[in-house]
Amino acid sequence: MKQYKALLIGIILTVLPFNSASALVGFGLQLGQGMFSVDESYPTTGSEYITLTNGAFDGSGNLGVYLYVDAIPFIDLEVDFNFSGNTYDIDFMNVSGDMPTIPFAWASASTYVTARKKIVGFSIPFLAATKVHAGGGVNTHLTTPIANMDIYTELLGDVLNADPSALDENLEDYLTNEDNYLESTGFHAQAGLQFKLLMIDTFVIYRYTIAKDVVPGSDGFGSVNVRLGFGF
Repeated sequence: MKQYKALLIGIILTVLPFNSASALVGFGLQLGQGMFSVDESYPTTGSEYITLTNGAFDGSGNLGVYLYVDAIPFIDLEVDFNFSGNTYDIDFMNVSGDMPTIPFAWASASTYVTARKKIVGFSIPFLAATKVHAGGGVNTHLTTPIANMDIYTELLGDVLNADPSALDENLEDYLTNEDNYLESTGFHAQAGLQFKLLMIDTFVIYRYTIAKDVVPGSDGFGSVNVRLGFGF
């Protein structure tokens, strides 16, 4: 992730002095919705007396910031940082009893670096200049893990007979520990519609991300983001 940030900053600093007359920089906030479904899952436990259930959840709420630079001929560069999340229930049972149900959070922090190009531009009378653009790039993610038997074995030792009554607190500590987050990289493609009125910038963007270990059970997912910011 640090390499991508350094590359983007280096390109900006290199190009801006020679294109300052035509440079365009924009930044702002974005809200969005992840478009995916995670089914309820029952990881293999190795015993009929042990039950582990991870609940289902649909999509995610997204919140982030973005920055773009239109200072290079033919393409624009942008970087955005997103936090995505939703909640689901975790249940566990062995011969000694039940673990209290945990209403837990699936969460992911992501960085996207994108090169995009204007496809067509036009003006809406009395409203705004409008552009349709498309592009793609690379992304990185830090994601909370989904509970599995390896985690329970590490926490309990004797998974079949250990008392699970206090397991919920230990499991939450494990899943929220940054050392246990899943790291992944991927690629994405996106298309967007941009409205610009004076310095006010608005985008509607659809993006498809291909990356493992982000959405449980899937190597790809879509998202729609709405951006509001300033362009100079």
